[in-house]
Amino acid sequence: MKKFRLTALAVVSSTILVSGANAAETYVSLGLGIAEEQVEMNSLMPGFSTCYSSFVSSAASVDFCGGSSAYERSGAEFDLENSLAGSASVGFEWENWRLELEYSGREHGGRSLPQPVLPLVEQFSGAGFGAPGGIIGFPIGFPRENPKHEISRLNSQQLFVNAFYSFRTGVAWRPFVGLGVGMARIQYRYRLEGSELRFRPLPIDPGEGPGVPFFPEIFSFANRTVLDAESSDNVLGYQFMAGIDRELTDRVTAFASLRWSRFEASEVSNLGSGQLGSIPALSLLPVITSTPESLDDIGGVSLVAGIRFSF
Repeated sequence: MKKFRLTALAVVSSTILVSGANAAETYVSLGLGIAEEQVEMNSLMPGFSTCYSSFVSSAASVDFCGGSSAYERSGAEFDLENSLAGSASVGFEWENWRLELEYSGREHGGRSLPQPVLPLVEQFSGAGFGAPGGIIGFPIGFPRENPKHEISRLNSQQLFVNAFYSFRTGVAWRPFVGLGVGMARIQYRYRLEGSELRFRPLPIDPGEGPGVPFFPEIFSFANRTVLDAESSDNVLGYQFMAGIDRELTDRVTAFASLRWSRFEASEVSNLGSGQLGSIPALSLLPVITSTPESLDDIGGVSLVAGIRFSF
């Protein structure tokens, strides 16, 4: 379906541009500006319904179950670093209208965010877990730090068909508005951490006597990378533009524009399913982590200035 839409877009774009060439003045333009980008990573987080056994050792096996929801959906919004954005376009102009084919590119630095508290980790690490008199009798919950996930970079190569309408003012300055439809080739790197309960053997001073809460010193949740991969996808999108032109000569025009763009969601199945990695010998639980599903709300705002040459 996505390939069909991309093919249809290419056919329609070519038809519009060829028809516009019959009654218009040709131009090329170059632009440079700054762009910001935001994306949202949607994930599934493990809930309480999974049961974990063989806790501590096979001789002291305990099952942990609870709740009714196996997974909870969560979205994390990454506000990526600003990037330089370059563009080049070719088009036609007649009366108050312009129609163009535009290529642009940018590469954003990444951001790292903590994941929401994973329900199962929260259950194990809360102050009420293993309270005296409980099934195990740990004095307090296990220490933990929320695992992180990170988009380390995002590259976007965009191809749009844009239509503009210019308002004739009788002076050299002319405001304009525009609308574009097109596609983007996005590539990004995603890293995901998971939490695991680890045993950290430490010497225990016999002189401290019984009842000393030493368990939290040797049991704790630790984070480690369970997924570090790159993904790429073609996504359809649209953009709105508003700006102003300044005629320098009959053939040369300077311009500045503000652009807002949005693209469809990108599935991240080719990143891998976020399955559990190998478990170290001293890990007492499987690695608890979220599973990435899709990259949504791809889009941002850019401010571009440039020059246009007419022929």
